[in-house]
Amino acid sequence: MLFAFFTLLLSGLMAQNTLPPDSPRPLRASTIKKLEVPPFGAFGQTHCDDDLSMYDHLATGSYKKTVILRTALSGNESTLYKLPEEFADSTAFTDFFVTPDGTVTALVEDEKGRSIRFDFDSEGKVSSHAQLDLPDQVAGDKIAAFPNGTILFSGHYRRSATPDLKGKRYLGLFQPSGKLLRRVNESGMGDIDLNPPAHHIPEGAITVGKDANAYLLGTDKVYVISASGQIQKKISFTKPDGGFSAMAVQYSEGLLVVSFAKQEKAEALFQYLVVNASTGEPLGLYEPTEETGNNNVCFSRRDGFLFITVKDNRLNLITAPIR
Repeated sequence: MLFAFFTLLLSGLMAQNTLPPDSPRPLRASTIKKLEVPPFGAFGQTHCDDDLSMYDHLATGSYKKTVILRTALSGNESTLYKLPEEFADSTAFTDFFVTPDGTVTALVEDEKGRSIRFDFDSEGKVSSHAQLDLPDQVAGDKIAAFPNGTILFSGHYRRSATPDLKGKRYLGLFQPSGKLLRRVNESGMGDIDLNPPAHHIPEGAITVGKDANAYLLGTDKVYVISASGQIQKKISFTKPDGGFSAMAVQYSEGLLVVSFAKQEKAEALFQYLVVNASTGEPLGLYEPTEETGNNNVCFSRRDGFLFITVKDNRLNLITAPIR
C-alpha cells in the first residue's frame, strides 16, 4: 500500500480513440469507513478480488520474502499466504496475482535463477507448485492467472544474456504443470530498459477480467490477450504528459483503469484514466484529492475508486465514485 511503499511504488484491432485526455476531474469521497486494522508495511501495488478484499506483499524485512496478506473489505477477516519453510529461505519473490474469485498465485525465483509458480488455497496454504519451462537467462517480471489455471508470464532476458537477446521481452502462456503452452507475440511492445534513470517509476502491469481476458499494460497501449494466448486487440491511450509512467491496470465490469504516476521532488503525482474495455473509448481522466489521499487500492464500476488512508493508527477505506 502506498502509505508504506518501499518501492514506488495483440494482433487484433487497434482502438481508434487516442486523443489526449481532458483535464483530470478531482475525485471526491462519498463514504469513509474506519477499519479495525492498524497500518502495515507493504511492497508494490495492492491487488483486489471481486469482493474488494485487498491483497498485499507484506514488508517483513526483505523484498525477497514471499508473504502475502489478504484483508477483507470489512477489516474483520484476514488470511496470510506463505511459502513452506523448504522454499521460504531459498527463493526470492518476483510477483503475485489474484484472480477475480480470490485465488492467489505467486511467482518466485530460486537460487539458480529458475522461475517457480506457487498456487495457494483459500486458507493460505500452498496447493501446488511448478517450475516454469523457460529459456535460460529469462527473468520474470509479471504474471496473471486465467480461470483455467494457465498463467500469462511476462519477463525479459537478463544482462548476462547474449547481446542480441539482452533486455528483449519474453511473453508466454504456461500450463499449471509449468509446461509452455505457447509463446505470445510481443512484437511492437519494445524491449525492457535494464538501466532505467534514477527515480523512474516502472511501467507495466497485468490484470484479468471477468471476461476471461488478460489486459497487459504497455507504455502506450493495453494488449487484450485471450486465455489461448491470442492478442485480441490493442487499446491505445495517451499519457497526461511525458513524465508519467503507466504503472497499473484494473478491470471491473467492462471498464479499465490505467493508473499513471510521476515522481516529483516532494511526492508522487497520480492520475487515472477510465476506458471502455470493449471499444477503447476514454471515459474520463481523474486525479486524487486531499480527502481521498493517493493510495488507490481497488476499483469497482459500481462504487468507483477505493483509497486507503491512515487516521488514529487505523486504516480508513474511502470510496470515490466516478462522475
